[in-house]
Amino acid sequence: MNELRRQEASVIERLNALVALQHDLKRSLARLDVSRASLGSQAVSTRSVGNSMVSHAAITAKRICVVVKRLDLEQARVKDTLHVVEQVAELKTCVLGVTGSMGAAQDWEAAAIYLSRASRIPSDVINGSFAEEIVPTSEVPDPPRMILEQAAESLQVLFLREFQKAAAESNGSKITRYFKLFPLIGKSDVGLEVYGHYVCQGVASRARSNLDSGTGGSQTTDGFFYANALTKLFEHVAQIVEHHGGLVELHYGAGSKVRVMERLQLEADVQGGIIIDTWSDERMIDRKLTDIRSYAFTFLVQSFLPAQPARSGTPRTGSPNERSASKEEGVDTKAIDTLLSELTAMAARWSLYRRFIALQCKV
Repeated sequence: MNELRRQEASVIERLNALVALQHDLKRSLARLDVSRASLGSQAVSTRSVGNSMVSHAAITAKRICVVVKRLDLEQARVKDTLHVVEQVAELKTCVLGVTGSMGAAQDWEAAAIYLSRASRIPSDVINGSFAEEIVPTSEVPDPPRMILEQAAESLQVLFLREFQKAAAESNGSKITRYFKLFPLIGKSDVGLEVYGHYVCQGVASRARSNLDSGTGGSQTTDGFFYANALTKLFEHVAQIVEHHGGLVELHYGAGSKVRVMERLQLEADVQGGIIIDTWSDERMIDRKLTDIRSYAFTFLVQSFLPAQPARSGTPRTGSPNERSASKEEGVDTKAIDTLLSELTAMAARWSLYRRFIALQCKV
């Protein structure tokens, strides 16, 4: 019993302590409720302030973005305007340079260079109202487009005349000088045309000279005269392509060498055809072919026939009449062998030349 009383007293004491703590807990919970209410109102206020600040910042950022885009656009327009102004200034420099170089100075290279610089300016700038207002001066009142076109035409006529004069004089330095100027004035086609005509004239002249060297009879005594003439023709064309091709492509651009080669090949075909026709006539090829086709091969036919008894009045074997008939109907195999050797040499040179031309076209 005493033990139970002690336990009961302990339990009661603990309950009293818990009851005492309950009052403290209620006061703490009440304070927490008050703090929660205060924090809730503060959170609402903070959220509203944050929303207003963020929305204001978003509006401000949007306005800044619009302004930045507007500034970028204005900056781009300013740059474009400055670029046009620079191009017009360059155009004016070219126009004045062309007219000055073609005046008393007569500096054709400088005039061509100014035209080449002007060709890099866009046509809408050259034809624009701003250029037509700024470029003309009291000394050069015409629009820039007209000045440049007239200068190009005048220089083309001048370069053609001087090139042809240099070609007639065989002046290589002047030929090269004026040949390089045609692309600068935008007349590459004219330059390639006149240059092709010039080299073709050289090929034709050299081929005729090689053929004329045989008029003294060497073409009949020399069994390879026409093969050598054809070889010299191919070698001349190959030298032109080899030595001048780099210069042509340097000043006229890639692919221009092929255009010159096409023109050269046409002339080579003409001159080669003349050599082959002359060879055929001088060597009497048609007649020899006819003799070969009509040759009866009598000695072969007689070898298959039975032996005939000798008759009176029949010429004996090896008589002058038989030898004369054999000579008339026979074919000179030695001459045929010489012709075949010459023809083989021609075909070999043509094959080598073809490979060279094909290789140059691929480069």
